[in-house]
Amino acid sequence: MSINYIDPEKFIKEVMELRAGTVPEGLLDEVKKRTNNRNWKSMLDVTEVVLVESSATSMKALNLAKDLLLARIYQEAKGDWRKAFPLKGFERRLKWSGLRLLYVRYLIKRSDGSAMETPNDMIERVSSYVSLSEHAYGLRDEAKRLFIDIMSGGRFIPNSPTLMNSATRYPQLAACFVVRISDSIDSILEALRVSAWIFKSGAGAGYDFSSLRPRGSPIIGTGGQSSGPVSFMKLFDTLADVIKEGGKRRAAMMGILHDWHPDISEFIRAKCERSGALENFNISVGVHNSFIEKALKDEDWALLNPLHCPNLDISSSEELEEMQRHCEAERKVNAGNILELIAECAWRSGDPGVVFLDTINLHNATPALGRIHSTNPCGETPLLDWEACNLGSINLSMYVDESNKRILWNELAEDVHVAVRFLDDVIDVSRYPVPRIEEAVRRTRKIGLGVMGWADFLSSLEVPYDSHDALYLADKIMEFIAYYARKASNELATERGYYPAFPSSIHREGRFNFEPQVPSQQIYDLSKVNDETKALVKDRPSLDWRKVRSEMKKGTRNATVTTIAPTGSISIIAGTSSSIEPYFALVYIRHSEIGNWIEINPKLYRWLEENEMLRDEVLAEVAGQGGGIRWAKWAPESLKRSLPTALEIEWKWHVKMQAVFQRWVDNAVSKTINMPNYIKQKDILNAMLLAWRLGCKGITVFRDKSRSGQVLEAGEEIKKVLEKMPKIKVHKDKELYGWLRIGKREMMVVRDNYAGGCPTCDI
Repeated sequence: MSINYIDPEKFIKEVMELRAGTVPEGLLDEVKKRTNNRNWKSMLDVTEVVLVESSATSMKALNLAKDLLLARIYQEAKGDWRKAFPLKGFERRLKWSGLRLLYVRYLIKRSDGSAMETPNDMIERVSSYVSLSEHAYGLRDEAKRLFIDIMSGGRFIPNSPTLMNSATRYPQLAACFVVRISDSIDSILEALRVSAWIFKSGAGAGYDFSSLRPRGSPIIGTGGQSSGPVSFMKLFDTLADVIKEGGKRRAAMMGILHDWHPDISEFIRAKCERSGALENFNISVGVHNSFIEKALKDEDWALLNPLHCPNLDISSSEELEEMQRHCEAERKVNAGNILELIAECAWRSGDPGVVFLDTINLHNATPALGRIHSTNPCGETPLLDWEACNLGSINLSMYVDESNKRILWNELAEDVHVAVRFLDDVIDVSRYPVPRIEEAVRRTRKIGLGVMGWADFLSSLEVPYDSHDALYLADKIMEFIAYYARKASNELATERGYYPAFPSSIHREGRFNFEPQVPSQQIYDLSKVNDETKALVKDRPSLDWRKVRSEMKKGTRNATVTTIAPTGSISIIAGTSSSIEPYFALVYIRHSEIGNWIEINPKLYRWLEENEMLRDEVLAEVAGQGGGIRWAKWAPESLKRSLPTALEIEWKWHVKMQAVFQRWVDNAVSKTINMPNYIKQKDILNAMLLAWRLGCKGITVFRDKSRSGQVLEAGEEIKKVLEKMPKIKVHKDKELYGWLRIGKREMMVVRDNYAGGCPTCDI
């Protein structure tokens, strides 16, 4: 049914009258004032924005905006908007922001841009397709029911390509890949070809450029000279621009260069010396323990040319040092100067990050298959060449009984089991870009179950993020998830067989991926954890790790089972906080193509409403103080402590939170170490060293306002700014948050698809 024949004003009136009993006073007059083009799309877009603008002091208005958008989707997809009500299934718990993101990016569309499916249809489509893998075991109906239940309840959401591509003509469901690049034009062109297919499906890729000869090296046969790895990275950056991940998401890539490469300084400076360079890349330096140790001693470090030292596929610092002794160095540099250059550029631009290669390979589940050189775009999944990862996250905020202040351990255990089953099924039903990727994926069957909603979880229990209590809870929660995830993988192996590379793996020897661990006492002090927090863990079911280890030695289904991903988009869909990040702000301006509005943290909203302080001037004051409330004299201490924002938290707590989760994670942890603008370069360096000492597999540091164009001048009242925002400078869809200066106040402004944490991550 064509929507062009429907009168939008009549449609708006009918929806409002059904859902609210009447049209909100002045709504249609305001909508008509703002739009001259009164077609279906523009009228409904503007109506949504007008309603959402009022939501800062009226939750009813936000609910009406959701109702209107859902009715619009049903009208487009089913030809009858009334079928949307009463709310049911997945749609019952969706918030407006999640629904709008689904409408813009995830729901299957016709060529005219109208929706072909509803959110409930999407859950049905994904569950039905993924459960096809269960047909061979006679369990498809049971699996489909479980998958619908866990996703409809908002307790688990898989990565974006699984939502976008299930049951489509190109059902590529993995989120990320590592593509091998060798030192030949044929290899580079093949990597570009494969990457194009990856980007088309809405996924991202990681690359290790270390095998490419450095700038100025001779090219045999032509008499020319190589332009070096950084120049070839520009080819991939341009490709990502052209493809733009199927038109659905910006391209996401990780570029890595190892610490021994002669072009390491050029690589480190690649993004901090020129604004807009390699904007589709996150870049990280791959460092070895021996490099850091030499940097701390201020000693020389040998740089090796891969053209002259062809066997640089080393597995440890010891092997690298042996190579440096026997292979003629291209030149020597001061290791301390290189490490300081990394910190300087990270201070200036947020890039590069650092990945700790020895730590990564110490926990490589299948060392017989080779060394891990690179990671996926956000660093949370180190992968062997040509492997892919499919990810999904448990929404921890759903496992708190807030009224009784208890954790729902049994429910969490059951859902972890279902989520592992779902992700394992994804491997079998996904279509991969080239056969070598499919072979690599099926050889190890790596999956990555992570978490989101950590900040919501803590605030529900009134536990401050920056506390030993929070670190203790993180330790116990992630151990619990790791236990039941591996237990589920063992059970799947009994039913379906272990992963093919298992016989030569560390699992066959009885070693878990996360062993050896950094002792918890190096991260938090148990004596500083209060009794109330310890009581939350007392009713946790006992964990028989000895039994799980014994079962694993007989066979396990997946080489890895856990990962902590950024959860950018899927946390918005789930209506919860991002990954394991703290809140980035409690009151801020959200900007989208259809309009702008003030968004408020739900817990703060409830408190302000209950205390009759939900007023524009209070919200403006909070937003103008950076979005946090730890300064506020009117807020009780318990509220201030349980709602810290990322920039209010000292950077050491950020690093320790990443480290404590890493203790139990098979793969790695994507976490942004947010720092205020005033911190020094030395703080960046110290954060990197602390992450290394505490067993993290990498680190990404972001100093606020370190990127150009992050502060905008408005000079008007907030209400006027909401109607007409200054133009936000966006580098290839990556400028996801900034600051808006309104008079003397600076308020955080974010794009509609920013969920907090990493400014350039979106999974």
